[in-house]
Amino acid sequence: MKKPAFLRASLLLGSLLTVSAAAAADVTIYPYDGAQLLAGQKFDLRVEVSGITAGQEASVMLDGQPMTGLAKTNTVADSVEYIVRGVSLTPGQHTVTVTGAGTGQATMTAAAPAAGTAKKVIVFIGDGMGWNTMHAAELIAKGYNAANGLPRGRLEMESGIGSMASVTTSSYDSFIPDSANTASSIADGQKILVNALNVYPDNTEDTLDNPRIETITEILKRTTGAGVGLVTTTFGTDATPAAFAAHTRRRGDYAAIADQYFNGLAKPDVMLFGGSRDFIPQTAPGSRRKDDTNWIDDSQKMGFSFVSSRAELMQANTDKLFGLFNIDNFNAYVDRAQFKDAKALGDFTDQPYLWEMTQKAVETLDKNPNGFFLMVEAGMIDKFEHPLDWQRGVWDVLELDKAVAYAKTYAAQHPDTLVLVTADHAHSLSVYGGYDSSMGPGNRAAVGIYQDAKFPTYGDKMDENGIPMVDTARTLAVGFGAAPDYCETFVSRPVFKDPTVSEGDSGYTPNPDVCTEPGAYVRVGNLPPSSNQGVHTADPLPLFAFGAGASEFSGMMDQTELFFALARAMGVDAQK
Repeated sequence: MKKPAFLRASLLLGSLLTVSAAAAADVTIYPYDGAQLLAGQKFDLRVEVSGITAGQEASVMLDGQPMTGLAKTNTVADSVEYIVRGVSLTPGQHTVTVTGAGTGQATMTAAAPAAGTAKKVIVFIGDGMGWNTMHAAELIAKGYNAANGLPRGRLEMESGIGSMASVTTSSYDSFIPDSANTASSIADGQKILVNALNVYPDNTEDTLDNPRIETITEILKRTTGAGVGLVTTTFGTDATPAAFAAHTRRRGDYAAIADQYFNGLAKPDVMLFGGSRDFIPQTAPGSRRKDDTNWIDDSQKMGFSFVSSRAELMQANTDKLFGLFNIDNFNAYVDRAQFKDAKALGDFTDQPYLWEMTQKAVETLDKNPNGFFLMVEAGMIDKFEHPLDWQRGVWDVLELDKAVAYAKTYAAQHPDTLVLVTADHAHSLSVYGGYDSSMGPGNRAAVGIYQDAKFPTYGDKMDENGIPMVDTARTLAVGFGAAPDYCETFVSRPVFKDPTVSEGDSGYTPNPDVCTEPGAYVRVGNLPPSSNQGVHTADPLPLFAFGAGASEFSGMMDQTELFFALARAMGVDAQK
């Protein structure tokens, strides 16, 4: 029987509402669709179905077969989640399919192991060292011959390379990256959220329960027993070192990161860091822990030798080494080696140089017959580019370059060694001219452009380590493409000063302590008023490779590809 028009319309509306309700269910799968993994690389698989009614459930299948071991939760009223930890895949393409309360699919590919020749790997990461920052360091260290305009040489990281590449970087949720997700991409081969370390997103508030992805250091420790080393000039739980030994949604989980160094799966054998805040009990001055954990004492019970000064480091002879050389970050290279201001250095007058920490780390790890993976970060490049102090940032590139020189010498003597030099992200630093220091600070007429830039005179005075002194007659004119309002003087200062001060709800304004310096003038920025310093950029990054497996790195590479290139170079078989 034909139904009345109004009834037909009502039934049709009901049908549409039913379809809409079904379509409202949102299915999220991690690892994400298109993820690349190593065969055997362990990960936590998580499925979230949101926008459902109470009691609805979903089915999860891997390659057409129901997944076993799934734990079900209902984090929020309209959601159901499934997670299974420690999954791994065989070589080839695999598909996760979700049906029932919602439908979705994610396809991921697991790469088969390759036969690599590198048994020992040293990865240098210049934090914030984009192409421009690196070239500014070359201009200072080598420069040009004023008689003919030819370059007088290259940095060690640029010289005698086996291969080179330009690396693009991004995060899972933005094309502008931070240090946590970028270092994680190198460590695990995945796109990671900004501020996250080796985890996928989830819908819980707990930052430590997110689904994890195994890092190359964890794989090597699990499959071969290789040594693992982490060296940085920043505080020890900062994003870059943490990316090679920790898992968290929030890079600021500093105490938890410190705990994972000792209790996690990477189990670093060498850790040489700046800040000790997260390794000392809450009762100790400067600690930011909320408990009484004392990793200085506990590490020694675990067989580590502990050092806290350059002198102690140089004397160390051990299989497991833990060093903390400041309460916070290291002082900048120029503060340690050139300015040597007593107030700036405080109680930390015997901090080692990055090349010394690199050498001691290699000597310690080299005792492991199974090889090693050492990550060395020049972290203070970034820490000083942020506040627009380009001299301190660029001179830390020069400190890094001496560490690279040592590693290249070691690799030449040990043919099974790969040395990689790259960055995690870039800053907006750019050299646009020369500056005639004889005309005083803050003098725009002293900025030489084109032929009037002439040639910088760095190198006329050298410090005790053979690095040019920061002050010379003709310096570089350097600017930042992304900056808040700040005051410019063009010249270095013997004591660091922040570029801005807070004005409460109205944001940040130029620091009056800088603006009252001779010659200082206000430069209007282009960042939001809420920004107190410079920011990261989307610019590509340098990469230089030396030694065994260097040919794996060439051309344009996404940052996630570095993980797989490292695995191929080392012949990593995560299926073991």
